[in-house]
Amino acid sequence: MALIQDHLPPPDYASRALPLIALQVVLVVFASVFYGLRIYTRARILDTIGTDDWLMGAALFFSFALAVNTCVGTKFGWARHLSAIPRENLSPILQNIFASEILFTLTTSLVKISILFLYLRIAVTKPWKRVIYGSIAFIVIWTIAFCALIIFQCNPVSDYWDPSSKNCYPAEIALFLHGLTNTITDIYVYVLPMRLVWKTNLPKRKRLELVGIFGAGFLVCVAGGIRLYYTIATQTSDDSTWVGYYMYTWEAIEVNLGIVCASAPPLKALTQRILQKHFSPCTDSTPSVGNYQMSSRQNRHRNTFRAKTKGPIGDDVNSAREMDWVDNESQENLAKVHLYKVDATQRV
Repeated sequence: MALIQDHLPPPDYASRALPLIALQVVLVVFASVFYGLRIYTRARILDTIGTDDWLMGAALFFSFALAVNTCVGTKFGWARHLSAIPRENLSPILQNIFASEILFTLTTSLVKISILFLYLRIAVTKPWKRVIYGSIAFIVIWTIAFCALIIFQCNPVSDYWDPSSKNCYPAEIALFLHGLTNTITDIYVYVLPMRLVWKTNLPKRKRLELVGIFGAGFLVCVAGGIRLYYTIATQTSDDSTWVGYYMYTWEAIEVNLGIVCASAPPLKALTQRILQKHFSPCTDSTPSVGNYQMSSRQNRHRNTFRAKTKGPIGDDVNSAREMDWVDNESQENLAKVHLYKVDATQRV
């Protein structure tokens, strides 16, 4: 990104730094709360912490690093007019952009890979698993390729943060491809499970609820599209540090909203526990939820669906006894679908 201060208008000392910092803090805290509740639910209620949880934790770590990087950037003039930034601050700003591009790529990739590992909890057939593993492999390759492109777009690498350097490849096409393919993979990841859900014989209302849970991820896709627009606008603007406020804003919204949407489905079990504990009457035939009727460890290997684990295969779903986003009635109906086999030993 070229930061050219020739022929600039008189200095304008307006600043958007404070709103940008506040937004970063709020979004990271919001994502951290959802992730913390997800881990609590998986560890204390469902006893099913898995690879997808740890990957999402890594995504949250890089999201935190991205927020810190953004806040540091405001110290050198990001979210201010280029005309008011001292020339000696231009190199640190370019270093900040360099770090931001890498951190964003790592964060959004980890979110998507975590979601795909979540789908592996549901899938049981080899074709379906191959699709998911292939998707994971593609995103890993995509991440490595674009990180390499970011790092080596200048020769030597350090020329990236030299405002006068002419040894860098034009970034516009690479940024457009990065943003476009990122948004496409966002859409793919959130659409992937919907076909499975919709082909079940659950009541339409239940199917719409499940599709709605996955469909919330489309908000991430919208944020990604807006971020792409402002990324290109920042790259081509004569006042990139001022316009870049929007790029960093939507960058943070996209990654943290992805963490929130991916952490929301497990919270249904927590919500049901709280509602049952405080609003459901306790009877002799139905022990209070404080005792949880039967511990998740005792039930780990019980097939309460009474469903076959082998049979005709269409698009198979490995539906859990306590699938986080499906209530008991829907689970029983799901187990009756003749096109699906249900592995009740797994829980999402």
